[in-house]
Amino acid sequence: MAGTIRAQYPTIVRPVLVSCAGRVSSDMIMRAFGKGADGVAVVGCYEHECNYLTGAKHGGRNVKYLQQVMDSVGLESERLQMHYCSAAEGQKFQKTMVAMFEKINALGPSPLRELAPKPKPQSNTNKETKPKK
Repeated sequence: MAGTIRAQYPTIVRPVLVSCAGRVSSDMIMRAFGKGADGVAVVGCYEHECNYLTGAKHGGRNVKYLQQVMDSVGLESERLQMHYCSAAEGQKFQKTMVAMFEKINALGPSPLRELAPKPKPQSNTNKETKPKK
């Protein structure tokens, strides 16, 4: 998408590639928030272009459902967004990611971030280990 046209979007955005937006379950989205994500964008193909027929529709339903859940527990539902664009719309993807980044920045850190597990310090394991005899 945006990589083929070398479009710049915030480096904090971490794309996770899946075969279809319909494969993005509620559990996957909530795990991202549980691991400290301030926002999640599910980007899928247009409904009429879906290779899996109903994948984009399922993805949209999952997002709408979770937005309702987030509102009911006091989290801003704007932190979760569903967007549609084709693989040929790199510029649109880039603009969408920039707009979402700005929106999430305005909201501030997710309240769930405090509960996220802290990253483990990386050890210096560049030394080759020799098999024991």
